[in-house]
Amino acid sequence: MRLPLLRAAWALALSSALFCPAKVHEWKDPQGNSFKAEAVEAYGPFALFRTPNGAGKRLPWRALTAEDCVSFDELAEAKTVAANRWSESTGLLTGRLRGHLRYFEEVTLAIANLETLPEPELLIVFYVENSASGSWDMISKSLEPYKVLMARHPGAVAAMQYGVNHGAQEHRDMAFRSKAPWWLLDYDEQRRISALFRLSPRRSEFAVFALSRNGVPILGATNPDEAALHKFFAEVDGVLTLLRPGNPQGWPDRAHYLSALHAKRHQQDAAGPILVGDPLVPHRLKQAGIMLVEATIEVGADGKVTSVQVKEDGSIPTKVIPDLARPLQRSAVFVPAVNKGQFVPGTFNYRLVMQP
Repeated sequence: MRLPLLRAAWALALSSALFCPAKVHEWKDPQGNSFKAEAVEAYGPFALFRTPNGAGKRLPWRALTAEDCVSFDELAEAKTVAANRWSESTGLLTGRLRGHLRYFEEVTLAIANLETLPEPELLIVFYVENSASGSWDMISKSLEPYKVLMARHPGAVAAMQYGVNHGAQEHRDMAFRSKAPWWLLDYDEQRRISALFRLSPRRSEFAVFALSRNGVPILGATNPDEAALHKFFAEVDGVLTLLRPGNPQGWPDRAHYLSALHAKRHQQDAAGPILVGDPLVPHRLKQAGIMLVEATIEVGADGKVTSVQVKEDGSIPTKVIPDLARPLQRSAVFVPAVNKGQFVPGTFNYRLVMQP
């Protein structure tokens, strides 16, 4: 991504807190190369960093040492989780956008009602210029992959249109004529949102970026053709899929991070195991007529399950008990119990209640 010097300087002046030198620390990537960045947020199985020039950097938790995981948690700028309602969002970017998203009610621009929408985990921003024909092509070629993405990840992603190098009337007209199904960012507010302004492309260019709810750039493409757009949406889909708590692919990284924090937080006392990944799928259990599963699970100091005893209370057919115990023993992912900073064997009292 390009950051023209004057534009970057203007954005920095608007939001100096985002680039406070005291927050920049040195880290190492999986290849052992050092880099300087701010710790911003724990993003599911990833650590999200912001580099001094405003770019984003994403690393799986297992790429960091336990010590760096603890440091990241202590230094992270954003520590809250997504809100149930976007109108109550605490994200550094999603919160900043409240009141500044628009949509058309026939021919009239209206303020987006965020009361009934969850705060998204990821934001897509289309940077368009009315006089750049590629902007129009980008919009038209994004409609179908965006529709598919929204259907696959309802509530987890939202998109908006950001106008560059044109006036307020062109900004409005472009959104009206394109009939794109995403929000329009208030024209007068655009330049004041530094997390978005600093990503603006140069004149006659266009771009699309994906950012976290706290404004960290995750993916992007400048002047994308159709192939680049399909790649962008496929990568966004991959990130959102990994963010799902029920995705087993993300469990090892989540467990690595949480294990480091668990040991650090209990230097003077003891705490039991933490369930990170549950292989039992509630809707499948409901289909089988099972509404409650209780079990005693023994977890070793390495986090591996050593035994599972499913409670037999008559509500679950006896022949089904092994089918419940087996996945819990083979596939459940735990943070082990800890005693004064050291991992030890522990017992986890498992209880899964299916909602009616």
